[in-house]
This record gives sequence, structure tokens and C-alpha cells, in this order.
Amino acid sequence: MDWFRKLNILLGISVLLLGVILNANGQLGEFEGIPFCETRPGGCCKDRTDSCAVPISTTLCYCDEFCGSFSNDKSNRWPNGDCCPDYESFCLGIYPPQNITEVECMHKGQYFGPSNPIRDNCNLCSCQKSGHTVCEQNLCLIDDSLINNVNSITRTLGWTATNYTEFWGRKYDEGLELRLGTKEPTYKVKAMTKLTNKPESLPRNFNAVEDERWSSYISPIQDQGWCGASWAISTASVASDRFGIQTKGKESVELSPQQLLSCVRKQSGCNGGHLDWAWNYIRKIGLVDEDCFPYAGKPSHCKVKRTDTLSSAGCQLPTKVPRDHLYRVGPAYSLNNESDIMTEIQESGPVQATMRVYRDFFAYRGGIYRRSAASRDEKGGFHSVRLLGWGEERTGYETTKFWIAANSWGSWWGENGYFRILRGVNECEIESYVLATWPHAHLRPKKFKQSLKTSPNRRPFSRPFY
Repeated sequence: MDWFRKLNILLGISVLLLGVILNANGQLGEFEGIPFCETRPGGCCKDRTDSCAVPISTTLCYCDEFCGSFSNDKSNRWPNGDCCPDYESFCLGIYPPQNITEVECMHKGQYFGPSNPIRDNCNLCSCQKSGHTVCEQNLCLIDDSLINNVNSITRTLGWTATNYTEFWGRKYDEGLELRLGTKEPTYKVKAMTKLTNKPESLPRNFNAVEDERWSSYISPIQDQGWCGASWAISTASVASDRFGIQTKGKESVELSPQQLLSCVRKQSGCNGGHLDWAWNYIRKIGLVDEDCFPYAGKPSHCKVKRTDTLSSAGCQLPTKVPRDHLYRVGPAYSLNNESDIMTEIQESGPVQATMRVYRDFFAYRGGIYRRSAASRDEKGGFHSVRLLGWGEERTGYETTKFWIAANSWGSWWGENGYFRILRGVNECEIESYVLATWPHAHLRPKKFKQSLKTSPNRRPFSRPFY
């Protein structure tokens, strides 16, 4: 009995000592990877076999099934048991878990894992556990394929494309919704009787921006941002141009498109608007200037009341004329054809045109634009711009006629914010809905007053919007 008790005490001390050693060395510590049971004659033992032991440091470790009984967790006997470090791996075939490297995927030469998806232009790409890459299939506003397709046929197409940082990474649907903004003309607009101007001697080239009479009165290029406000910007800009031109600078003003964006009812703000509602608002209410109601690129509270004057709206009064009422215009009128539009621009100033925009137009860099086959199967959206002039370009024996237009995407786009587009063929419907108006100037030059009385083709004889 004493002998058996001494044996148990000795065995307990050995287990405790082995546990202390293993704990001090981080469980397996310095013995990890050293064969013990593997080198023992007879290898591993079943049941409890006290002789199934191997020396380790200053004590013994065991290779029998009983060695792990001190631990309730059979898969993790350390440090409570007295098993040799390689007992589980050699005797039971159980190996410690390995650090598994995260699955990697590759897309266009870039490696990434499931936890860090990457973006390919406007599409998000994720890494699946199978190692396959799955990307969204959105149509992007611009992409390398579109740009390369256009530039590969520049000689026959007549214009070049480029990649704009502002557009890269955006979906085409975003461009249609937030970079255009003019809704399709209503039936009322389409059914209007169009004004016919008696064409006089028209030059081959004319540009209001370069005309010595008008250059200082033409509104600068604006950037509508990611807000579908072309309906507001083009309307305010045409009205501004005509105030300066028709008064010979006495009422040169930059009118507020933000007022239209914030105050015109039955419009959708940055989601688009109708031109007839915009012109109707200016005719009935009038606009303040840009400094008084600056452009924000988003709808805001309308701070101009229907009964306001410039003073009551908190605006600075002009210095050259005693004006306090808001800037108003007469009814807008529609123009009939190419020569009518040209005559109107030359005699009275820039006009407003509605065009259908397709995806390749966003990548336009320069040249005379025409829709390319690169965007033939894609839907388009309506956009309004200013027509400021026209010209001709001769290549060999071929002459190409074009309009000069001001866009509202900033001076970083196109030809410093302007673009040229085919003239005389209604390219992208740009000659279908062309509008103009007469400003209610405070002081009108005598020639202007006289033209209203004597010209048989002016506004009083055309059918207006309202």
C-alpha cells in the first residue's frame, strides 16, 4: 500500500513538473517539433501503460491513451496532461491548426482578397472563396473601350475623345440623370408655330464670344456639377446674354440659375425641368443676379418672393440704370430652321437649343461632333445648351458646317467648355427645339425699340409659349 501511494505521489509530481516546464515554454515551447513517441520502441500504447514513457527534460512524458485524461478537452490536453509533445500528431493523427492564408483573386493585374473588394471604373469587384473574381456589370459613363473606339476613327469621325477624371468611375445612368437635366419638350413646345427670319447676308463664320460688339456681354462657362440643371443654366445664360447685348452693356448682368432651380414650381430641381416652365417663370416673376442668389448645384430654399424687388430680395442695385424690379423677359419663341437660327444669333444674340445626348458625347475633347457608332445602341437623354455661332471647316475637297455651342460642364470639358457640332443636318436633334426671347430692359437703345415696331418677323408676330 505504501509503495502504491508513493508511486501515485511521484506520478503527480512528475505531471506537475512537466506542466510547469511546458507552461514556462509556452505549452510545447522548446520541445515543439522534437520526436518523442515517434522514437520510442513500440511507439504508442493503448489504455494506461506507465512504462509507455519517454524522458523529457528532467522528467517523463507519456505516449499512452491515459496521458490526456487530466484534461476535459480531449483535443487540447496541454498543459494539464502529461503527454509527450508529439503524442497527438504521431499517435492520434491530430495536428495543430495552421494559419490559413486568405484566398487571393486577380483582376486586371491587381491582387485582392475577399475582405478588400476593388473598383473597376464604375463597377465593384469582389473576390469569391473559390478564387474567382465577380464584378458588377454597370455601363460606365466613359471607359477605355469607348475612348479607343472613337479615337481609332478620328480622321473620318471628325472629333477626338478623352478620359475626364470627373466622369471616370460614374455610371452612365448617373450621367443621364445628373449631368443633363432637360426634360423632353412638351407637346406644347413641339406644336409651336416657329418664327421665320428673313435671311440676309450671312457670313460663313460667326462667334458671339469673339464678336467685338458683344464679347464682353456673353455669360461665362458654368459647371452644373452633379445636378441635372441644364434647363436652368441655359435659360438664365441666354437671358443674361440678351440683356447685355440688347442694352449695349447698360444692363450687362449674370442672372441666377439657382433661383430657377429653387423657385420654379412643378420642376424636379436637380432631376430635370421643362424649358417652357423656366421661361414662363422669368416672364412672370423675373430673376435676380448670380451674386444675390449664387449657384449651389442643389435645390435650396427659395428666398425670392413673387412680389419681391431687387431691394426687398436683398440684392445690390445696378449702377448704370435705375432698376429695382427683377429682370424679366417677354414670351419665348421658337425658331424654324438653320438660316433662321443663324439670323437670330447674328442680329439678337445667343439662343437656347435642346439636344439629345449619347454616351460618347461625355468623352468629347475637340473637333466637330457627330454621334459615333460607339454609342449607337445606347439610350440618350435631353440636354439644353447655348448656340453662340457657326462656322465651316474645309478638309481637302469636303466642307463641314458646324454650330458653336456653350455647354455647362465646366471649362475643363471639350474646347474650354464649348463644343462644335454638325450644322444643317439636325445632328442629335439640336435644330428641332431652338428658343429665344426678348429682355424687358430698363433702357433700350433706339434701334432696339424701332426693330420691335417695324420687323415683321419678330416676336409679336410669332406664336409664343404662353
